[in-house]
Amino acid sequence: MSFVVYSIKGGVGKTTLSVQISQMVDYTYVTNDSHSSAHNLMPEEKGFLVSIDEYEQIPYDDKVVYDFGGFKDNRINEIVKQAHKIVIPTLTSIVDVQATMATLKDVLEINKNIIIVVNRTKNNNKAVELKEYLQEEITKIDSNVNIPIIFVRESSVLEDSLFDCEYVETKAGNNRFKRHIYRNAIEDMIELKKVLEK
Repeated sequence: MSFVVYSIKGGVGKTTLSVQISQMVDYTYVTNDSHSSAHNLMPEEKGFLVSIDEYEQIPYDDKVVYDFGGFKDNRINEIVKQAHKIVIPTLTSIVDVQATMATLKDVLEINKNIIIVVNRTKNNNKAVELKEYLQEEITKIDSNVNIPIIFVRESSVLEDSLFDCEYVETKAGNNRFKRHIYRNAIEDMIELKKVLEK
């Protein structure tokens, strides 16, 4: 069982989510983005770059989290087709939502096991309105598909996790103070894990 985190738009939190998911489920992290440094920061033999210059095809394997996007790459289609779930992250701006809908249309053609993650949410009302809008738009595209939409609250803890590539709950450990500070990030990642494993 492998997961793909994908969007045609950069800056929506793909890498942060990919790293958290890979560390949470103890999977290998693979990216096609040569501008990302996360593969170098992962523990040894747990992070890899499959750049377009070096790989004609991207090998599929179980127990991998693929971090794809910021650009179109036809090599990802076979991976997207075989993945257990496709996570499409978005932010709340109209530009991000438009890119999310374009990504969604592309992915639906080859795999309907999609989760939309509204990343870095601040205002609950705006996030709820966005969820309703996305549900309406998804129904217009395909009324037979059920795509969960979940929220990941804004958290400097998640952003900072890219520097050491450590899962936030592991990072908090048994320290009650850290667990209190990290609680939103931990809760959101646990919720994401439940949806991924369905």
